[in-house]
Amino acid sequence: MAKPDIASLETRAESLRAELRVPKQNEVFKAAVEAGYLAACADGEVDADEIAAIVRAVEILSAGAVVEWEAEELVQECARKVEAETAGERAAVVGAELDALGQAEAGIYFAALVAHASKGIDKKEVDVLKQIGKTAGLTSERVRDIVKKAGKSG
Repeated sequence: MAKPDIASLETRAESLRAELRVPKQNEVFKAAVEAGYLAACADGEVDADEIAAIVRAVEILSAGAVVEWEAEELVQECARKVEAETAGERAAVVGAELDALGQAEAGIYFAALVAHASKGIDKKEVDVLKQIGKTAGLTSERVRDIVKKAGKSG
C-alpha cells in the first residue's frame, strides 16, 4: 500500500498556491476538499492515514487559511454527506458547485493534488474526478491532463 506523499506537496507548495489563487477561494477549497474525499472513497474506504493526509494537504495548499481543526471538520462533513447520499450524488453536487463558481479546473486540480498526496491516485479515483469534472463542464481528457499535472514532481 502506498504511503502518503506530503513531502512532495510541501516542496511544491508555493507554486501550487499561486496556481490555486482564485476568486471565492474558500468555496472552491470546500468543494475541492469534498472532491478529494470522494476520490479517496473510490476504493470503498477512507482510512485514518488518508484522512490525515487530506487534512495536511488542505493546510499546506491553503497556506494557513484553513487551520487543522477546520480541515478536519471539512473532512468529517464530507463523510456525513456521503453517508446521507451516494458518492455519485455527491460527485454531481460538487461538480455543479465548481461549475457555478467557474472554477472546475482549479477544483479538480486541488482534489487531484490531495489524492496524490494521500496515497497516489488510481483509476477508480481518476474516474470519480472525471465524473465530477463532467458535471463541472470538463471533458474526461481535460480531467486526465489536470490529474497528470498534479502528479508531476518539482
